[in-house]
Amino acid sequence: MKIQSKPSNYSPEEFGIKFGPWQLMPDIEKRHLFTLFFGAFFGIATMAFVNVFGPYIFDNILNIPKSEQGRLAGNLTAVQEIVVLSVIGFCGALSDRVGRRLVYSIGFLILGIGYFLYPLASTSTELIIFRMIVALGCACNTVMLPTVANDYTHEVTRGKMIATTSIFNGLGLVLLISTFRNLPTEFSERWGFDPVWSGIYTSWFVAGLVVFVSAVLFFNLKKGAPAQVSNKEPYFATLKIAFKAAKNPRIALAYTAGVVSRGDLSVVSTFFTLWLYQVGTSQGLSGPEAIKTAGGFYVMVQAFALPGAFLISTFIDKIDRVVNLAIAMAVAACGYLYLGYIDNPLSSQMYFGAALLGLGEIFANLSAISLIGSAAPAKGRGAVIGGFSFFGALGIFIVAFVGGRLFDSISPTAPFTMVGIANIGLLVLALFVLFIEKKKKNSQT
Repeated sequence: MKIQSKPSNYSPEEFGIKFGPWQLMPDIEKRHLFTLFFGAFFGIATMAFVNVFGPYIFDNILNIPKSEQGRLAGNLTAVQEIVVLSVIGFCGALSDRVGRRLVYSIGFLILGIGYFLYPLASTSTELIIFRMIVALGCACNTVMLPTVANDYTHEVTRGKMIATTSIFNGLGLVLLISTFRNLPTEFSERWGFDPVWSGIYTSWFVAGLVVFVSAVLFFNLKKGAPAQVSNKEPYFATLKIAFKAAKNPRIALAYTAGVVSRGDLSVVSTFFTLWLYQVGTSQGLSGPEAIKTAGGFYVMVQAFALPGAFLISTFIDKIDRVVNLAIAMAVAACGYLYLGYIDNPLSSQMYFGAALLGLGEIFANLSAISLIGSAAPAKGRGAVIGGFSFFGALGIFIVAFVGGRLFDSISPTAPFTMVGIANIGLLVLALFVLFIEKKKKNSQT
């Protein structure tokens, strides 16, 4: 295959083949690229399943009172992120040593085991224990997707690669969650199972699918450790790179963006379907019907995110990454704050809210990932992006823990208002970084 000549905005990284709009790194084949897209398609959707399906388990398997479900949902997500915070830096550093393929595929395998056990819980305590297994799989997958995406493509098209993987994330969420949300109804109405076994079989179906994805990744991703850390530095020496790199204001901003942008995703995945599920059952819907309806609106949010990913991909590599972040935070803030003004979330009012949520969450996450990808040093990129994921997990923990209590004690929309305010704060911080950089540049001229 033909080697692409160096473009005018050449960066010191070496070049591999050019395939479509993506300038690949040396030794990256089309098969590796397609496998990355395959993993992206299944990754976010299968990780999101545990929260989207959570209200059904609370109500039909564990019989948790509705007044306590917000706190339980928040606690489960918070526990998951404690696990993620504990191991995600290790996952990034380990992948620098043994290779992305092994860590990525094992992550899906562990996730499948967790989903097999999850609906078998008989108490909240057992559910938390099984959630910790799910969390181990999520930790590997959370850091591996952006790391592999950054590894496989050159800086000149890295933003397009991040946007493309996010498009596959969105397609997976729309198509897979659309399927998953119908499964309890299919098992109960078509096959005659009671609500408990309908929930168990739904989770087991997803578990089998996740194990299949693990096998595909293991046999088709690029083998070996990345070249930039082939000297196998000690674990802690590699991990220190992530924290030392924060001396760069852009990396520090990206870490902060990780907190906020992942908090954005957390509030939607943890509380959005729970809110709509509770409204649905209060209006007389059965458990399977309520999760189908709530899941439908969740799919709508992700469906609106897809054109947002296409839109941001048209300019993400053309303007400053911090400017991208500022724009994203403005859009996201509008979406989350709007939900506080909706009277009935199952009415047509939610269509506009879903559109704003979808655009806001995809803009926020793409701009944050793109910023860390461009600012991270070549050596130890896995550790730095692992640090980014670490701060993202911290954001999820804060939103889940605080949001669950706000959900039960104040209003189901209170967690969304909290996140909207955080987006405004990051917008101000991004503008401040731009101001400082411009001032520094002017002082040097």
